[in-house]
Amino acid sequence: MAQLVGIFGITHNPFLPGLIQSDPEDPAIVNIVRDYGRMRERLRTLRPDLLIMVASDHLNEWFNDNMPAFLVGKAASANGPYPHEERERGLARYRARVDVPAARSILQQGLALGVDFSFSDEFLMDHAFTVPLNFLRPEMDLPIVPIWTNVMAPPLPPAERFYAVGRALRSIVERLDRVERVAVLTSGHLALDVGGPMPHTDSADRAFDTRMMALIRKGEVATILREASYDRLSAVGNATPGFLNYVLILGVANGAPPTETGLHFPRATAAAPFMIWDLTGGAA
Repeated sequence: MAQLVGIFGITHNPFLPGLIQSDPEDPAIVNIVRDYGRMRERLRTLRPDLLIMVASDHLNEWFNDNMPAFLVGKAASANGPYPHEERERGLARYRARVDVPAARSILQQGLALGVDFSFSDEFLMDHAFTVPLNFLRPEMDLPIVPIWTNVMAPPLPPAERFYAVGRALRSIVERLDRVERVAVLTSGHLALDVGGPMPHTDSADRAFDTRMMALIRKGEVATILREASYDRLSAVGNATPGFLNYVLILGVANGAPPTETGLHFPRATAAAPFMIWDLTGGAA
């Protein structure tokens, strides 16, 4: 049986890699570089032999006419981002081997735990996957299982469902064979408004960001589930439902508060949160 050794939550903001190069003196960027380096080092010391990556698609791979709620990728390899993301934003490519037997086990065991995952053998990963992976595992040496969630195309699964799927994923991980040490990484974001009337070069709602991170820090699951309704999230930014991926990893953590959290506000883009659950007690 596998041991879940760590859980990581990070933003997938596609502007961050460029800002790290173009605005390195922004104090928030300095702190982001420092903290992401610590996250990368912690992932290394936890020595996982499998990384489950939970993120979303921004209407690139799936669209409103064909949008799975939760999907497991089980092709032999996963790579991205999309060509237009490389071309327009200068994002680095990422390629990883997929642990296909583990992906199949997640599908099969999910059914026994009440999660009907969809699956795909043909896909590209967009920046929601490639940006965090390049930050935390640039070596591209760790097998992954990519899992997509729908945070883009209503109707979305409610927060309670994201949390329940996270708890089921925890149970599935602990039943995996063939692997010994597993880490889970998810990407999402806090308040964000894309193309709407709210700021896109800053947090759309700093009060929301600060409150939700405080609730995560305290492990106040009931309050988070109550406040993470689609209407509430959308009211602070049309893309804020991406926060639901953080609700999912709270489920993976069985509601326990993170070992470490951070929240930074760069001057030229949205907030950059991060969360770490070290489940080894500091021993790797």
